[in-house]
Amino acid sequence: MHIKKLLKKKREIPLEIDDHFKLFGKEPWEVEFGEKCPVCNVRIDEYGFCSCGSGGD
Repeated sequence: MHIKKLLKKKREIPLEIDDHFKLFGKEPWEVEFGEKCPVCNVRIDEYGFCSCGSGGD
């Protein structure tokens, strides 16, 4: 468990004001992305969202 503490990234934003963590339960760099949306050419995230909101539909 000592190694996990060393590898854990330090919080840059305090939890009290971290809106991204409150909304999604993870840090922005932990989000996984898949293929690009054919409409806006931006990667679709693990929740199925992209910049234009179509999610490739």
